[in-house]
Amino acid sequence: MSYRMTLQADAGQLTGHFGVTQVLAYYERGLERCPTEYIAAICAKGKERVLDEFRWGLLPFWARNSVQADGLSILTNRSFDYLLRRQRCVIPCSSYYRFVPEQRKRKAERILLHKGISLPMAGVYDVRISPLGEELRTCTILTTRSSAPGREEDVPMLLGPEQIDAWLSSDHLDKRSIRDLVERVADAQPKSLLYAAGEPVDAGGDGELQPFPA
Repeated sequence: MSYRMTLQADAGQLTGHFGVTQVLAYYERGLERCPTEYIAAICAKGKERVLDEFRWGLLPFWARNSVQADGLSILTNRSFDYLLRRQRCVIPCSSYYRFVPEQRKRKAERILLHKGISLPMAGVYDVRISPLGEELRTCTILTTRSSAPGREEDVPMLLGPEQIDAWLSSDHLDKRSIRDLVERVADAQPKSLLYAAGEPVDAGGDGELQPFPA
């Protein structure tokens, strides 16, 4: 996975699709997002589902697992214990980019969903208070390894419709339950992705879309 993504859905589509009951941040659709920029994320606060914005990349930003983190490896990383138990989120996106070698340069491919509102990516978030007393909300995307032949790469850990409720639920708090949940998500990646070769194209544009073996 490269460090770029887009989100084309409007706020109304996101709130309806994910059952959001509160929108706590200004939302602007359609822009390409990169690390350290603010991205939309959905989290649970009590019985409410909240659409908020978080800076992409956990603190400290130079840390190895700042922008994305291997969903299985962090199960043994104590710095992620609290985030996995208490501060899971869903990060929606319409597409993300990967780069593939082509002769002496890299070619961009845009990975997007064949049907649906967005790709619901599993994430965790953190909230800290800066020395100036400001609240810093940050997040990271969880990844897994693609099982497709010839595509050994990190890909976002995507949530199926039935897994979104489990991921945002507060029921999975102990380590064993968290491990079981993460492993189930990693083993059940949706297969309905497409890729667009060459320059990024819109889902309804002229670029030829071909099946992407996730």
